[in-house]
Amino acid sequence: MHDPHELWTLLDRVVTWFGEPPHQARLAEALAAYQQRTGEFEAGRPCYEERVRLFHDWFLFDHVLPTGRVALAEYLREVGPGLAEEQRAVYRGLLAAGHRSLFEVDRSRAAHLRLLDRIGGAAFDLPAGVAPPGLATCDLLDARLLRPGDGEPILARGLLVHPRLAHEAILELVEVARGDAGGPPWELLDVLARMKLAWDRADNPRIPAIYGPGSYLYREFVRALPAPEATAPA
Repeated sequence: MHDPHELWTLLDRVVTWFGEPPHQARLAEALAAYQQRTGEFEAGRPCYEERVRLFHDWFLFDHVLPTGRVALAEYLREVGPGLAEEQRAVYRGLLAAGHRSLFEVDRSRAAHLRLLDRIGGAAFDLPAGVAPPGLATCDLLDARLLRPGDGEPILARGLLVHPRLAHEAILELVEVARGDAGGPPWELLDVLARMKLAWDRADNPRIPAIYGPGSYLYREFVRALPAPEATAPA
């Protein structure tokens, strides 16, 4: 059951279930929340399919429903009892081991694709054949790793590739954000997604204006950071 196509079929069933009555309101509310976080996208735009895949992954694994569970866990609770144990085991495995981050591609080894987590600091080795075509060493990806069983991790379908021209600026921004946030800046991922949307829509994109610490998107990120706790006087 580790064939990616079978995994995508199982995950598509979950999204389809939430898209039908009486659950579709949850999906619509989640889409509105996701677009507020990462930028608005409409059908017919060049980035639409890319953004929808990212949204579905976020909805399944990250978005907490009013029940207190993410969508995949809610589906497993409500529909799981009627599924085959093999399918329930796959869903449980996907819930137990997933990781979204900003990854840098290292294709220096032919047998594996190494992804360097530029926010969390870890490194992950994937079979080279699981990578989408066109990825090159030093590409920066907003991606999610899934581990459906005890084998090697695979990339989820949602994948955002940031512009190669902005490579150094993005890595520098991550370090600035690490200092401003006082730790790994996980919330920066959604800001970077908004920056990529701004880049794609600009007639003449300028790296400092979009991916620099002086950009309005980064300033919004800093304003949203929790205020540092006051130190009690000695």
